[in-house]
Amino acid sequence: MLAEWLGSVGVEDFQRDYLHRSAWALPHSARGAIALLDWDVLDEILRAALAVDTIVCARGNRLRYPPPTNLDELRAYMRMGVGLCMRHTEQCHPKLAVLAADFARLLLAEVQVQIFVTPGGTHGFGWHYDEEDVFIAQTVGVKDYYMRENTVEREAPFPPRDFSAYHHESSPLQTATLVPGDFLYIPSRWWHMALCREDALSLSVGVRMDRSLLRLRA
Repeated sequence: MLAEWLGSVGVEDFQRDYLHRSAWALPHSARGAIALLDWDVLDEILRAALAVDTIVCARGNRLRYPPPTNLDELRAYMRMGVGLCMRHTEQCHPKLAVLAADFARLLLAEVQVQIFVTPGGTHGFGWHYDEEDVFIAQTVGVKDYYMRENTVEREAPFPPRDFSAYHHESSPLQTATLVPGDFLYIPSRWWHMALCREDALSLSVGVRMDRSLLRLRA
């Protein structure tokens, strides 16, 4: 699956030219991911995901709402502009387990699969950065992604107390609009956020790579 998402750029070329260096978007290369996450698959995951780390969120705020357990409950949240971030979903659906295993095998990495559910006209998280490298496949809806290199907290302990350091960032802003089947890579520690144009589902594969192995392969 990773090889498909990277298109004509192979894994070795990706590691040389983009990994930990630059955000990178590619249209249409993640079309195979659409079947991994649609509303029916999401309903299966919601019903099986009681042990999964689920964040209920809206417009940059985490909400103390109980995670929905089926699609009807989720849609009620979405009508209020409330969405979800679900972590480690590879633990509750076989399709996502296969996806995680493919990334882990090719990148020699620890991998977890997140699902983002975002109502149209909203965003889930505000500007933030992750310790992981992030590989995103848009499967439903349209989202505008915004990214900036992190030059102010590149080596700070993670997680930070908050992400207010973003207001001191001066690196160039990059943008990418993703429609179903599009792919986006965001390096570890890069600032990013996304605004949703219409109800959207996204797969986000978080990857923690052994940097000593990367140096050996360089």
